[in-house]
Amino acid sequence: MDEVLARREASPDRAAQHRHWRRPDHVGDILATAWSSAAAEPREIRVRPEVYHRILAELDPVERALVEERRLLGSPIALPLVVDAQLPLLPGFELVRARPHATAA
Repeated sequence: MDEVLARREASPDRAAQHRHWRRPDHVGDILATAWSSAAAEPREIRVRPEVYHRILAELDPVERALVEERRLLGSPIALPLVVDAQLPLLPGFELVRARPHATAA
């Protein structure tokens, strides 16, 4: 029993290992989902207004100004960013992907 408790005891490094304790990374999470290898190429990112504001809050002032001006997100390949209040609350964003290429019959 003592071994189980010892393994569960908090250590200074334990909290650092879990992403839960880090600051949210909305931009990183959305772009990672957009560029996942198992899915078709992304064409557009649609986000709820509150997610858009969280994205802007994460960016440095120069990046923020570019996103606000051009409505593009990501680097080196930027994707159009569209604010859509009609999206569901969770996850708060939607990826519009390229249609699969039609196969010749």
